[in-house]
Amino acid sequence: MKWRLAAVLVGVATSLSLAGCGSSQKPAPVAQLALVANLDLNSVSRFTLGIGSQQLAGAGGAAATGVCLSPRYLEMHPTNGLMYVTCQTSNNVAHFMVDRGTGLLTLVGAPVPAGAAPTTLEFGPQGKFLYVTNLNGNSLSVYAVQSDGGLKEVPGSPFATGLLPYTVKVNDAGFVYVTNHNSNTVTVFRSDPATGTLMEIAGSPFASDLGPRAIEFSGKFAFVANRVADNITVFTVDASTGALAATGLAAPTGADPRALAVDASGRFLYVANNAASNVQVFAMDGTTGGLKEISGSPFAAGDGPLALEMDSAGKLLYVANSLGKSVTVFGVDSATGRLQPQQTLATPGFACSVAVLE
Repeated sequence: MKWRLAAVLVGVATSLSLAGCGSSQKPAPVAQLALVANLDLNSVSRFTLGIGSQQLAGAGGAAATGVCLSPRYLEMHPTNGLMYVTCQTSNNVAHFMVDRGTGLLTLVGAPVPAGAAPTTLEFGPQGKFLYVTNLNGNSLSVYAVQSDGGLKEVPGSPFATGLLPYTVKVNDAGFVYVTNHNSNTVTVFRSDPATGTLMEIAGSPFASDLGPRAIEFSGKFAFVANRVADNITVFTVDASTGALAATGLAAPTGADPRALAVDASGRFLYVANNAASNVQVFAMDGTTGGLKEISGSPFAAGDGPLALEMDSAGKLLYVANSLGKSVTVFGVDSATGRLQPQQTLATPGFACSVAVLE
């Protein structure tokens, strides 16, 4: 689950050129600031979306991330207004103040150490704890967020995961889920609400298909994108224990599914297929968890889409494409789930994630 103002997080190298079928519903005009991490340039590009216009424009170029080397993933804290970034080459996590008018960044304090190649990050309920996957460390670092926004590693951190942990997600009940790409499993932890210390639950890790990369939740179901098997595995989630149980249902995807997103209503699942350069959309059966691809899907994306995220209103879907150095913005039809391309944002470097402030 996402506990933030609004964040669109993408993957390494982003470029988006989108073509897709039209939508009967136009997104309502909003005021947004989009921040895009340029992995190879150690910087964050800034774009503004003005009220009364769906067009994003450059807002002063790119801001250097300084001692945060290879910014990989951006996430806004849900209450303190700070942006947190995993720094994949310098093996740490930094946080910045963001000027909402200009998008300028100010590093707050010194970055805190993480494991080897910190990749994705996720806040727990109310933003009390921050979880960071260490891709090459086969571990999960956990930090308590201090009153000034600083990070303090919790007792026992980092916690062992499976091999090559890509994505960490926290569900509504506060259980912590990590996809282990090279172990073909999902590790599930229970978090101590006072200390943040993690304990792996009974039965964990849970078997998925080949190469689990991303996980999302809707109602009583969890959906795991398996990038080697080219499919989505459907699980039920035990609300009291957090345990996963395979339903036996699976949906084929395009080649190399890397990211998932769920719409605001919880009825549609979006899948970024990296090698196929498109976005699939599935209608979710709230009773069985079954997935049915909607009319018009898949929708063409840029080269190598890596990440997806809805804005807070569920009107816009941001897609990061790994090879095109850009971000594409789709309008979302809330009734049908269909996507309508709005525009493509060019970035100077490999755009690996996007945070959207509203």
